[in-house]
Amino acid sequence: MNSVSPRSFRKRFPLPCFAALLLLAGCATGPKFYSEDYLAGISEQQFSQLKQELPRATDPEAIALVERVSRRIANAMADEMPAADWEFVLFRQDSANAFAMPGGKIGVFTGLLDFVDSDAELAAVIGHEIAHVELEHANQRMSAEALRALGGVGAVVLTEDMEEDDRNKVLLAYGIGTQLGAILPYSRYHEREADRRGLMIAARAGYDPRAALTFWEKMQGAGGSAPPEFLSTHPSYRTRLQTLREAMPEALALYRANRPQL
Repeated sequence: MNSVSPRSFRKRFPLPCFAALLLLAGCATGPKFYSEDYLAGISEQQFSQLKQELPRATDPEAIALVERVSRRIANAMADEMPAADWEFVLFRQDSANAFAMPGGKIGVFTGLLDFVDSDAELAAVIGHEIAHVELEHANQRMSAEALRALGGVGAVVLTEDMEEDDRNKVLLAYGIGTQLGAILPYSRYHEREADRRGLMIAARAGYDPRAALTFWEKMQGAGGSAPPEFLSTHPSYRTRLQTLREAMPEALALYRANRPQL
């Protein structure tokens, strides 16, 4: 089997490919190539399609829970997201998941409610999802993927004179390198950022942020086996709980300043 020595690899691997790797690795808070209006328009179309394809929940209490918590958090975010056209839908799906899209579209799956014992626990999840939107993570991830694709095109073009075996190794190295060295760490960074910001969003809406810990501890207990963190788009439960505990003093101060007076 032929192999490429480190010196030969450095010589043959195109400089633009290294540049793309460096750009991806360094884009923790950017770039953002797309307008938020454009992304909101795409989200509107995708959300409409989901509403056509996925069954809606019919339990009035569960629907009221999602509407109540989501609306309260949305009201707390009125200054940060004034252009949001909020819509909250509970889908009848077993997955313990929720999502938020640019423009203010929020979906919750009924499977998530099996782990929710209070409004505050649901607020922890919805606050996390809205944080992704406020922080423009979708824009940043799409932009990072565009950079990665551009680097991939450069790699294909600039390696066309290589021997096939060497070229395949270079392209494979680029694909694996950008995935493990940039895209996955980038996604985990966004998740940690949304965990912290989401905690503050829920607290500002008057929900006890300590509920985030009880919720994620339950999710950890039900999570089963998981891949190593470096192979995942999300932090491990242990990392996630550590992030929340570190941010808790600030979140509790915000909650005490905003909790409803009984």
